[in-house]
Parts: sequence; C-alpha cells; structure tokens
Amino acid sequence: MNSISIIIPTRNERDNIVPLLERITTAVSALAHDTEIVFVDDGSTDGTRAAINGYKGLLPVRLICRDDETGLASAVCAGARAAAGDLLVVMDADLSHPPEVIPDLLQPLLDGSRDMVVGSRYIPGGSTPEWPWTRKAASRLATLPARLFTAIHDPLAGFFSIRRDFLLAVRQPVTGFKIALQILATSPDLRAAEVPITFIDRTQGISKMNSAVVVEYLKQLAALGGLPLEAVGKKELATLATGVVILDFLIFHLLQYNGFELGVVHIFSFLLACNLGYIITATTTDDPLSYFRPAALLRYQCILLPVLFLRGGIMAAMAPWFPGWSWLLSVAAACYSLCAATAGFLLVSGNRNRACGPVNRRLAMLLIVAYTVILRLLYFGTFELTQEEAYYWNYSQHMAMGYLDHPPMVALLIWVGTHLFGNSETGVRVGALVCWIITAWFSYRLTLSAFDRKIALNSLVLIAALPLFFGTALIMTPDAPLIACWAGTLFYLHRVLIDGDHRSWIGVGVWLGLGLLSKYTIILLGPATILFMVSDPRSRRWFGSSRPYLAAGTGLAVFSPVILWNYRHAWASFLFQSQHRLADQFMFSTPELVGSILLLLTPTGLFAVWAVGYTHRKLESSVAAHVADRRRRHRLFALCMAFVPLSVFVFFSFSREVKLSWAGPLWLACIPLMASSLPTSDADGRTRSVVQRAWSVTLVCLVLGYGLILHYFSLGIPGIPFNTGAFLFGGEDLADRVEQTVRRVEAKRGAPPVVIGMDKYQIASGLAFYRAKMFNPSEPGSSPQSAPETTGRHLFNLDSLMYAFWQAPAALTGRDLLVIADEEEKLDNRLFVGRAKELGKIRSFPVKKHGKEVGVYYYRLLTRYRSDGPVDHGAGTTPRSAIAVRPIFTAAATNTRRL
Repeated sequence: MNSISIIIPTRNERDNIVPLLERITTAVSALAHDTEIVFVDDGSTDGTRAAINGYKGLLPVRLICRDDETGLASAVCAGARAAAGDLLVVMDADLSHPPEVIPDLLQPLLDGSRDMVVGSRYIPGGSTPEWPWTRKAASRLATLPARLFTAIHDPLAGFFSIRRDFLLAVRQPVTGFKIALQILATSPDLRAAEVPITFIDRTQGISKMNSAVVVEYLKQLAALGGLPLEAVGKKELATLATGVVILDFLIFHLLQYNGFELGVVHIFSFLLACNLGYIITATTTDDPLSYFRPAALLRYQCILLPVLFLRGGIMAAMAPWFPGWSWLLSVAAACYSLCAATAGFLLVSGNRNRACGPVNRRLAMLLIVAYTVILRLLYFGTFELTQEEAYYWNYSQHMAMGYLDHPPMVALLIWVGTHLFGNSETGVRVGALVCWIITAWFSYRLTLSAFDRKIALNSLVLIAALPLFFGTALIMTPDAPLIACWAGTLFYLHRVLIDGDHRSWIGVGVWLGLGLLSKYTIILLGPATILFMVSDPRSRRWFGSSRPYLAAGTGLAVFSPVILWNYRHAWASFLFQSQHRLADQFMFSTPELVGSILLLLTPTGLFAVWAVGYTHRKLESSVAAHVADRRRRHRLFALCMAFVPLSVFVFFSFSREVKLSWAGPLWLACIPLMASSLPTSDADGRTRSVVQRAWSVTLVCLVLGYGLILHYFSLGIPGIPFNTGAFLFGGEDLADRVEQTVRRVEAKRGAPPVVIGMDKYQIASGLAFYRAKMFNPSEPGSSPQSAPETTGRHLFNLDSLMYAFWQAPAALTGRDLLVIADEEEKLDNRLFVGRAKELGKIRSFPVKKHGKEVGVYYYRLLTRYRSDGPVDHGAGTTPRSAIAVRPIFTAAATNTRRL
C-alpha cells in the first residue's frame, strides 16, 4: 500500500503552522493511507520550530532543521530524502495553497494514471481572486518562458504531488527556487496533469518574493535552456564580450572599406570575431585545453551557424533601409555576434562542467518551429521572386474569376498582399505565410484529436521543417492556399468521420470549395472520402444522410465563379488541366514522382509513415480497446486520404509528366502519424528508436540547410555564383537596364516601345513586376503601367499562357516592340518576318546581383508592329522554345477580349 509524505518548507511561518496542520488533518482524514508531515525549516527566527515541535495532533509530524543551507528547491529535496512515503505532496506553509485539494492531487497517483499532479491557478476552475490585474498580468508574463519547457499551464506552482522516485531523480545540486519547473523540464517520461486550485494570499507573515528570487528564476531558466550562467565567471564573460564586439566591428569595416560585398563582410566578420573571441576567452580559464576538444569546438560551431544565418537575414533586411549607414549595420552586427558567442561559450562551459542536464524535448521542438518562422520572416522579402510568383503577380493585375492554368485564389491573395505592402516581394509572399499559419493550425488540431498535446506539438515541427511546408510558406504559388484548404478539409472530415460531429460537414464543404478555388486537385479528396465511408462500418450511415450532399453543394457554390468563368471562355481552364495534360508527349515519370516525394517529405518522413503504422499495430494489444479502435480508424482515415490521391498520380506518372508539387498536399493526412514518430519520450522499441534518431539528424540538417539556402538567395555565399534557374536573380538590374533602353528608344522615336518577353511567361512576368516595383512618381518618364506595357510572345503566334487573354495583338498595331530573351536564338529573324517594318540589331547586356553576373539577356527593337502579318518560323528550324498556341486557347482568348 502507498504511503504519503507532505513536505512543507518553512521560514518564519509561526502563525500559520497550527491552522495549516489542522486543515491538512481534516483534508487527509478520509485517505486510507499512512500519512506524515515533514517540515524543512531554513533558519526561522520567529519561533516556527517551536510551534512545529509543540503541535500535538493525529498525524505524525517531523522537523528537519537547516541552518547552514537555504533555498526552496533544496529544502524540498531534503524533505524528499528524509520522507518515508513513496507519494509526496509539496506545498507552502503560508496557507495560499488550499489543503482541501490534497486528495485531488493524490488520486491520479494512487490509481496509477499519473506521476505528478500540479495544483494550477490557470486552468478552468483555478483562480487568484484577491489579485489586482497588474499582479495577474505579471504572473502570466513570468509563466510564459517556463511554458517553453512544459505543457503544464502553471509550471511555477509550488503545490503538487509526485512520486518520490521522480523527485529524487532531479539533478543535484538543484538550482532556482521553482522545484516543480525543474522536475517538469528535466523528466521526459513524466506523466503530469493539473487540478484547479483557488490561490489565496497569505494573511500572516511576510512574502519571500524579492529581486533575488527573480534573479534566481532567470538563472534557472537559462540553465534549463542549456546556458548555465554560474558555469562562467564574470571575468571570462567580460573578456568574451569585449573581444567579440571590437573584433567584429573592426573586421566588418576593414572588409567593407576594401570593397567586399555585404554577404562576404557579414560572414567573415561574424565567424572570425566569434571564433577569435572564443580562443582568447578560453585561454583565460583554469582549464583552457578542455575548450579545444573536438566535441567542444563542434558544439560551439553548431551554435554559431544557425545564428549566422539569422544575422544574414537581419543584415539583408536592414541594408535597403540604411544604404549610407554602414556604421549602424556594423554596430547591429557586433551586438548580434556578442549574443551568439556568449550563448555558445555558456553551452560549451555548461557541458564541460556537467552543469547542463538532458535536452528538454519541448524546448527543442519549439526552437525549431520558432527558428524556421523567424528565418522566413527575415528573408522572404530580401530575395527576388521566382518566375512563377511574378506570373501570378500578373494574375493580380488582371483580377478575374478564373485563369487559363489555375483558379483565382493565388491572385486574390497576392492582390491583398500587394495592397497592404506594395509591389514588393513581401507583398507577393505574405499570403503564403498566412496560408502556412492556417495549415499549422489545422494540422495541430487534427493531431491533437488523434493523439495528445505532445504529439500535436510534433506536428507543428513537421509543418515548420519539412521541405514541402517550408517551401510553400516561403514562395507564393497556388500550392500555398491549396495546402491550407486541404488541411482544413481533412480536419473537418476527421471531425465528421472519426468524432461523429455532424455539424462539421459544413466546414468540409466550405474548405473544399476554397480548395477548388486554389487548385483542382483537391477534388481527389472526394473519392478518398467515399472509400473511407465504404471501408469503415461506422461511417456508412452518412450515405443515407443529406449532410454530405449539402457539403458537396456548398463546395460547388463556393467554386461556382470558376465554373462561370470557364463557361464564358470555352471551358479553357478545365480543358487545359485535362485535355492539355493528356495530350502531352509520353513520359514515364514514376521515378521522378518517387524522387519528389523523397524530396518533399525526406527519406526519414517516408520511412516514418511505414514505421508508425507497423509499430502502432503491434502496440494496440497494450492499450484499452476503445483507444486501439480509434487508432485503427485513424490509420484507415490517413491511408484513404493519402493513398487514393497518390494512386492517381502514380497511374498518371506511367505515361505523363508529374510535377514536383502535385503529391505534396496528400501527405497532410499522414502528419499525425509522422508526428507520433518524433521524440516525445524514450523510444519503446527498436524501430521507433531508429526513427527517432533519424528524425533528430534530419531536423538538424533541414534547419541548417534552410538557413544556408536563404542566405545564398539573399546575400549569396562566397565562391558560389548565383544560378538563375527558377528565380529572377538580378531582376531589378534587368528591369533597370530595360527601362533605360525603353527611355532611349522613346527619346529617339517619340513613344516608348512595348516590352515583349520571348519565352513562355518568365521574362515578361519578371519585367512587369520589377518595372512596377521600380516606379518612382517623382522621376520624369517613370510609369506605373508596367504590366500592360509588358506582354508575351503570343504576338507572334507563340504560346504565352494568360498573356494571350490579357493583351490583344491588334491593339498594339503600329507600336514599336522591344523583344527580350535569355537566348539569342529566340530573337531569330524567322519569328518576326512580316510582323514589323524594321528589325533592329540583336544586342545584349549582362545582369548582376551583388556585383556577380547572373546571366546575359538579348534584345532587339521591332518598329511598327503588324498583328496580321505572315509569320514563317522556318520548317524544321523553329527554336525549341517556340511552341505554337493551341487553337482552343487562342479562341478562348479571343472570346475574352470580345467580352
């Protein structure tokens, strides 16, 4: 049978002793367990010890006197060591903790369901009735950093029950004064819960809260985060701070004075200053050789690298705002280096002195989420758009209910973003971040419904760190709103089919309709849902209900503007996504599909999907029947929602090309399963242990890889040239050179030429955006009308997607054209014969980014354009990029202009 010890630290609490003991005796009288009370007194001078020794009651009372040692946490540990009970209750002596709640704290321990129960002020039923709002706000604020280490709502509570073994396992010596936080943060396998309490302020004695207690709490937080302040002396910290700041400032200005680009200056000043500061400081310690061991050096570099990438984002974001204030950038850079070097040195020192405990898994997960979000916020406005983003920005300049190659949601999001933040990369991309937040919310809620809060937090890590979701939260494409809507549809389908909430059918319809406004592939959730309803006996009842059909009708109503647009335009978009895809040339792209899945999910993610399904089936025998049944149904739900769409893409890949992003959203259904494979506690099987170790390595590599890639996109990496590829690197330089050419032509011929991009859409889209971004109302000749003044190659009967809808060739008859291409052969005479009065010479100019050449573009002037002239592309010699416009889409574009 369990026995109970109630541990009460005291210091000058004489007047509270007798009423406290009387209330405890009454509260525990109904418990059929041996109970004792252990007081641990730290040098009371008001007669507290005499009051304890003089008490005569029903419960045995013991007193431990400590005159040479103080501290609340160490007092609790001393009481635990002396306690006879295997179940402990820890509480204050000032009567702020109601003894009447003791049975509620003990019951989960007695029935074996929990290892620790906290009396909480901050869950429903808990309260602090006598506190003013200022004290409530201060308490909540103080609790926030502690919540980084535990999911418990009131981790600073001093009123809790716990199994004695867990308390004695706390790393000694105990730092800080919040022993409950120490236990919660350093015990990964602890099963903790909360019960509500009403916290009453003391009526007798004096509060022990003071500035020293606050400082101790901050030190405790730092130690729990792996940065024990007591591991390094003030002398060493002063040496490190002085060295790093001076070195960074001097190296920054020296490199900048010698003409190096900001990216080179920032990287070398940071790494040299932090590492030289580390070396200088290490030599002043009592054991300098321990700081130069490979493990210590590697640990230090692992701190510097992610911080370096964050600093790069700050430098890139600040540089345009302070172009002539290099000293301000260098000061900000030096301060940032100081923080990084200090954190790294503390981490190394803590591990060297064994002052750091095990890594807190919750903190690690939250840091991964926070780091990836901050990376995106710092960088997503500092590097050029992709070619597709610029194309979709052109969508937003021609708002409509539909477009040839996609529905209108991406255009709407960009339209809103650019109206809020202007024609900038931030304005284009902010909608992607909003969509990521929606995706993260629904994924968290879906995982919470299927598992628990720990695994739900893991799902946020996956949504933050997997390449699929990191990319779609950074780059604005139709996949960003599609994934958000897919996540919303899955959440409401789970609520309906697994939880039985019939009201959620309306949510299914709304999010399905919004998904169709984003991308048509979300329709594949329809047959996936039908398959689940057929396979799951409990869900078959919905076939006889009107609610699924009302949900489908709701989705169709939300989607109806796209249907109307297609009706008015000869069903152009529907045909483009069906007949056009099927008419493509034969291509066996299954290997590419598998490769895209491995890229978007990582090999660890794909392996985790299989491993979790395998291990969950084996573990079902060890859980309650209703839990096993729910897990089985959730696995079936994930299987149907993921593998029905996947089977369609696999079948399609046997004969046609499959795009990289197509299979991305379907894996949202597997996020809860993958999240359960991430570290939450010590693995209970070989397979799960392997998966957890693989995730640890994968997540570190992903996080560092994202920082490196974004730094390259924005500031570059020394020695690595910019590769244009999908990004419009040097877009502003290209637009500036084109604008200068346009003005020279205008000055010579009296009117500006229309700029024509001679590829499918990329050049025209990029120039339209960056010419608009460069618009300066105070500059003579500058025009905001860059979108209509920049168009595509459909003027010469070549495919240019939506440009054929936006610009009628006849409207440009008689205008001069400035045609631009990234390959000289795309400006071949055969493309323009009969379409212009005179063909100018082919000229070229290089385009640069941060002083590095990123490409060469070619241009020529065509005078007096004719829209009805003959075109001879030359049989058998047509440039590979010159693909004729399909008749159906040409007809649709003509209908558009008539409407």
